[in-house]
Amino acid sequence: MKKIILVMILVLGLAQVALLTTGVLASDRKPVEVVFMTTPFGTHMYAIGAAAEQVFKKAGSWVHIKHQETPGAMYMYRYIVKNREKMKKGQVAHTIAIGATGLVDFLAEGRLMFKKFPWPTCKALVSSPAVVGTYVTTDPKIKTLADLAGKRVGTGERSRPFQGVLLDKPLFGAMGIFKKIKWSPLGAVGCKDAFLNGRLDAVPLRMMGLLVVGKDGQLVIPKSAGGPATMEILNSGKKLYFIPYTAEALKKANSVPGAITQNAAVLKKGAFKGLDRNLLGRAGPGAVLCDAGLPDDIAAEIARVWAKHRKDFAKYHAVLNFLPLTPYPLGAREGQVHPGTIQAMKQMGLAIPKVKF
Repeated sequence: MKKIILVMILVLGLAQVALLTTGVLASDRKPVEVVFMTTPFGTHMYAIGAAAEQVFKKAGSWVHIKHQETPGAMYMYRYIVKNREKMKKGQVAHTIAIGATGLVDFLAEGRLMFKKFPWPTCKALVSSPAVVGTYVTTDPKIKTLADLAGKRVGTGERSRPFQGVLLDKPLFGAMGIFKKIKWSPLGAVGCKDAFLNGRLDAVPLRMMGLLVVGKDGQLVIPKSAGGPATMEILNSGKKLYFIPYTAEALKKANSVPGAITQNAAVLKKGAFKGLDRNLLGRAGPGAVLCDAGLPDDIAAEIARVWAKHRKDFAKYHAVLNFLPLTPYPLGAREGQVHPGTIQAMKQMGLAIPKVKF
């Protein structure tokens, strides 16, 4: 009889632990509000914040996400840097922000654009859809990135350096041709118009894509979709030629001091309209960023809901179909991920993806 009682106590104890680690006893936890800052309405980054607020509410999580639209990166990161000590003391709500794994070191070291407010305790919290792409031309003679020397090439506006010079200069500078290219910083719509009217030789195609990790650690993009400007190019009826990146060029770009990490990723045949072969492209894995001072249990709960309710995000916006299959921030290196996320991965029995850099 004593053995039966002991077994029952053990079973009940294990069941309670299981309930706690899976969040089922969320009602027993005191609710905690976490502010989720994103870019303005209309961006995919806004969409994930708006969706997160509703997903966490319907999941019954004790973490209450409050979505806050902001003017952009400068506002979000500066706010966290200025208020992170107040967050740890409970004087203001803990705040997380949309971003990318490639920005963690960038922000931590206070590199160009963020010199006035370095964020040494910046961590990647959970994954978000990636910005992916390649270059496109109508000139069959342009077969490689090196062939863009002397050509007219579109890029992001000067006011949006993360879509322009901060990507272009490390890559093409390492190749020795940055100054040989005739850059047109027209932005997505301006580049599209100039390209379709024959005033540009090549433009970058930027899309949102689903990132998965292959058995060899290579990032792979099985499907992606572009915004209106990209889709207009792909549906223009023109004969298009897609220009592949090379792993060597991206490695050289990443070795440039102060450069944003640029990940190589294989765009699978059919990943977007007109792609008739596998092509090595560039990926900027998205991530939600937070401060190291965010309590581990809050971080773990966010990662848990991110994993358990992944499919629910896409009910709010189609682009969230590209949310990675893992909550672990893809592209993050050792030490860049919040320990609460790693804790949640272990509790859920999920493997930490090993990405080849």
